[in-house]
This record gives sequence, structure tokens and C-alpha cells, in this order.
Amino acid sequence: MRHLNPTLYEVIYDWFHQLPMDYEAKKEGNTHDNLKNTQEAIIACLVEQFPKSYREAYEVYQDLFSQIDIFSIYDELEEINVLALATGSGGDVFGFIHACESFLRGKRINIFTVEGNKDALRSQINLFRQHIQLNLVENDINLIPIPVVIEPGFVQVMTELKKRCFKAYGVQKFDLIQSFKWMNEQSIRGRLRFYDLYTWINDWLLPDRLAVILEDASPVSNHKCDQQVSMRAINDFVFFCKHQWRKNQLVALTPTPCIARKLNGNKAMQCRGCSGCYDEMEAYIKLADQKSYSWQSNCVFVMKLATGELGQRLAANLQDESVGYQTATHIGEHPNRFCTLDAKVSADQQANAFIINQRL
Repeated sequence: MRHLNPTLYEVIYDWFHQLPMDYEAKKEGNTHDNLKNTQEAIIACLVEQFPKSYREAYEVYQDLFSQIDIFSIYDELEEINVLALATGSGGDVFGFIHACESFLRGKRINIFTVEGNKDALRSQINLFRQHIQLNLVENDINLIPIPVVIEPGFVQVMTELKKRCFKAYGVQKFDLIQSFKWMNEQSIRGRLRFYDLYTWINDWLLPDRLAVILEDASPVSNHKCDQQVSMRAINDFVFFCKHQWRKNQLVALTPTPCIARKLNGNKAMQCRGCSGCYDEMEAYIKLADQKSYSWQSNCVFVMKLATGELGQRLAANLQDESVGYQTATHIGEHPNRFCTLDAKVSADQQANAFIINQRL
């Protein structure tokens, strides 16, 4: 992130130096229990997590907007309404904004940012108003806070959206929905399934539009839920497609071979022994216990989804059985892994299973 937005990064680090000398920022700066984070923990998260999320979101949308079918649809819109779920201090939101400034021109972009920790949401809005909004030159971006805890059933979320979004802005459905690093938070883990999230996104996303779900997925994480997140997400998507086939408009584009194998009904033995799929993204940062900046990697699981004819067109480009899609990337003890759509077919080419816009 320091390469993408050095000014904002320096502001965050100035805040970090205001913490007590004995504060354990590395321990407290996590997002697995974001709803209970204190103001000190929020600042710690800004140092430990915010720069990674910023970079990850930017790279996700850089890939999506680089795809001509996707770019042409959003380029034709005058107004873009975005729903961002459980945004914390906003690293994913600001990474998305940065990508919009790089690709889009002259748009009015309303971002409805939902977060249950009011201190974190206040921090996000302050960062936007003081260090982001004044520097926007390409688009008119409006950040609308939605202070609500997301519960199973989305009842309270819908109440707030009706008041602050649907009535106030005339929004009926959204042009883009994103959920970053939320499904493994302690407040919701085990209470809300990926199946429920897909169902809700399917109901509130417009045709020919995008949704993104990103979660931490390190194979060496101390949290077992991180290691298992890809299997939960993929299995639930297959279950969702089978049970909601009459009204489903979602097409999952990544991770390419994993989704294709499951949806084609291929036998599970092809994936037997798989410890999960994930991509490795790097950010140039300095964590709380480090003295210098360096490129540091983080393993994430990313589902990029599209609706309508857009989803069908994009999916048609991802059916090459001769390609070995890289489904695991990690420096060190975990080797790279390449999977084909059909395990019986050997790969002549290689590609990243989490990237859409790449030459094969």
C-alpha cells in the first residue's frame, strides 16, 4: 500500500506512534473479533491489516476492470451504487476507490459501507474525508456510513438500508457488492453460512454486475477457520446452485478449476487431500514489530462473481482443459499447486486460478 498511497500510509503510522509504548499492537491488531475492538485495537488494525486489505482490494479490482467485458459495462454507467459489508476501518473500501480512480472517469459512485463497530466506522469516515475525498480527481465518490451489526437473516441490515440507502438515494439494487474478511469473524462465524451470503447477494445484485468475496486463507494460520475457508465457500456455492437453480443468477469465476470441477459433478477424489486453495498477494508495508519496509505476502481466498449474460460470457472464457490453473501459491514449505478442469487432462499452459484477465 505504501507504493499505492504513501501519504495515507504515513498518516496511519503517525496514529500508531500515539499508542502506549507497551501496547501489543501485533497481538491486538487482528480482525477476527472486530466488533469488540477498542480504539487502540482499531489503530493497531490500521497498521497490521489495513495496508494489506487496501492492496488486496486494489489488485482484485484492477484485474476485474482490466477485463474489457467488465470495464465496458461499468464505463457506460453514470452512477454506480456499491454495497460494502463489514468494512472495519475501510482498507478494502479505499483499495476499491483507488482502482476506480485508475480506470473510471466522470462517475458518481455511492459506496454504502456497513460496519457494526462504530469506532471503526468513524475512523473510516474520518480517513475518507481528511485524506481521500480531497484528492479525488476522476470521479465524484460519496461514502455513506451504515452503522449496523450484520446478523443472520440480514434483518437489521435491511432496516438500515431501507432508511439510509433505498429511500434516501433511490437505490433499488446494487451495481457491486463486496465482502472482505468478514465470514471468519467471531461475531458471525458458525452462525452465517456462505450459502446465506450467496442467497442475499443474489437477491440484491443487479444483472450484469459483479460481487467479490475475499477471506484470509493462510495454510499456516493459527485460526483453523482460515485454513478451511475455501472448502466451505466452494461447497456452499455448489449447494446454493443446486437448491436455488430457478432464481440463481450468480456465476462464480474464481478459483477457476475448483468451481468448474464441483459444478460439473466430477468425483470428489480428484480433490482428495487438497488442503485448500489460495492466492498470495504482496504489500510493501512495515508491521508494528518491524523496523523497515519490505514486501510481505498474505494468502487469501477470492471469489469473483458475476451475474446475467456478463457472468455467462466470462465463464465461457475459463473452460480450457489444457490450462493448469495455479490454485496454491506460497513462499516456503507449502509448494505451488496446479490443477486442471479435468484431472485426467495434463496441462500444457499455466495460469493463476484467481485472475480473470490474463493471457494464456
